[in-house]
Amino acid sequence: MDKNDQLYAQLLYLLHQSAMVELGKVANPQTNKAEVNIQQAAQAIDMLEMLKEKTKGNLSNDMQKTQDIMLSELRLNFVDESNKQKHESA
Repeated sequence: MDKNDQLYAQLLYLLHQSAMVELGKVANPQTNKAEVNIQQAAQAIDMLEMLKEKTKGNLSNDMQKTQDIMLSELRLNFVDESNKQKHESA
């Protein structure tokens, strides 16, 4: 993996981790509590989707696969958390 792939992987990981914290799937490192903020999670996912669109055709197969896996995981968790919130507010 070259330096740019390593840096891009770190960026993907940071956005992925941020979204997981906002979805309440990982404890917030500042509070040590799982807290949900759907709007912030959506923003992190949108950023990852924008990066995917802007880098289309410019990533290695491994990096593309990593990006796709992260986005899929986040989308599934987002839908799950959104459904929980709908049931809780009903």
